[in-house]
Amino acid sequence: MIDEEVLLCGVFVAGSESWIFVIPIWAQSYTRVMRSAVAFFLFSICVSGPVEEPVVKPGYLLELPTHPGKLQIAAAQFPIVEASAKPAGTEFGLRGKDEQDGIDLLVFLFQYSDEAPLTSEKCRDAMLGHIKADTPGFALQLKSTVKSKDASLAIAEYSNSSARGKWFMVRAFVASEDICGDIEFSSQHAISGDTPAVKAALASVSFDPGTRQDFQGLFAYATVLFRHEMPKQAAPVYERALAALPDDDVSGKWRRVATDQAVMAYGASGDLAKSRALADHAIQMDPDYPLNYYNLACADAEEGHAAQARIHLQEAFDRRRNTLPGESLPDPTQDDSIMKLKSDRAFWSFVETLQRNR
Repeated sequence: MIDEEVLLCGVFVAGSESWIFVIPIWAQSYTRVMRSAVAFFLFSICVSGPVEEPVVKPGYLLELPTHPGKLQIAAAQFPIVEASAKPAGTEFGLRGKDEQDGIDLLVFLFQYSDEAPLTSEKCRDAMLGHIKADTPGFALQLKSTVKSKDASLAIAEYSNSSARGKWFMVRAFVASEDICGDIEFSSQHAISGDTPAVKAALASVSFDPGTRQDFQGLFAYATVLFRHEMPKQAAPVYERALAALPDDDVSGKWRRVATDQAVMAYGASGDLAKSRALADHAIQMDPDYPLNYYNLACADAEEGHAAQARIHLQEAFDRRRNTLPGESLPDPTQDDSIMKLKSDRAFWSFVETLQRNR
C-alpha cells in the first residue's frame, strides 16, 4: 500500500540531546521545506528521545484527519522507516523493520466503507479474500481472535510464494463501523503469533474508534502529505492541527512550527492570500518570531513586490536570534520564492548583503 509517499527518519542533534525526525528522500523544489524548523519538530511517529507531554508520544500512532479513531502500537523493536498518507485523508500507513530478527512491520489505518459496519473478523476476512485472489502460492495456516491491550484482534497466519521467494505473514485486524486497522508482520523465515517480537507488539495494540483528532495525529498526516508535494491537501490539515493546540506554554513552539508549515503549504499551493493571512495573524500573536516575517517576504516576492519583501526580510533578520533551538533562518539567496526577484538588482544586492552579514 505504500506506493505514493515515502519518508525516512534521520537524526537531529541540538546541543547534548538528539532526536529522530522525518526527512524526505526525494529532491524538494520548494526550498523552504528543508529549513531546520521542520527538522526541529519531534515527529510523533519517529520520536526516540526527550519529549514534552502531552503533545508528542513515542511509538506507532495512526489517526486520520477526516475520521475519528486512533490506533497505537508500542513496537520499539521495529524502528519506523517509511510513512504514507492518502491525499483524501482516508489512509495512513507506517512501515518498520526489526533488522535483528529479519521481520518487517506494516501498519495501516484506513476507511473501508464497502464492508461497513465492520468487525475485526469481517475486515480480516475481506482482506484475506483479496489476498487469496491476488497472491500466488497463498496458504492459510491459522485464523483466530486474541485480546490485546484494549482491543479484539482478528488474526491470520499464512504464507505465500512469489518471485521474491517464500514469505511468512502474521496479520492482525481491528475494526469498528467503517474504519479498520491492519497490522502485518512479514519475514522470509517462519514466524507466528507466538514469535516474541510479534507477540509483544500485538499485546500492546490500543484501538479507540471514537477518539477525535488531536494535534499530534493531524500534524503527522499533514507533514507526510506536504513532504510529498501535496501542499494543497496538507495546508488545511495543518490549519486544523493549529486549531487543536491548547493555548499554553508547553505548546508554544509547536504552534510556531505548525503555523510555519501551514503558511508554506498554502503558499506552495498558490493560495497566497490565505498564506499571508495566517502569517499576519501569527505576527499579531507572536511578534518576535522571525519566520513569520520571512514567510511574508516570500509571499511578497511571489507577487513581485520587492519593496515589501525587503521590509519583511529585514524584520525577519532583525529577529533572527529568536528562532527555536536548533533552528535558523533560511538562506534567502537560495529560496525559490525570493529568487523570483533576482532580476531586481537593488533588491538582490540587499538580499546578498543580508545573507553575508547574518
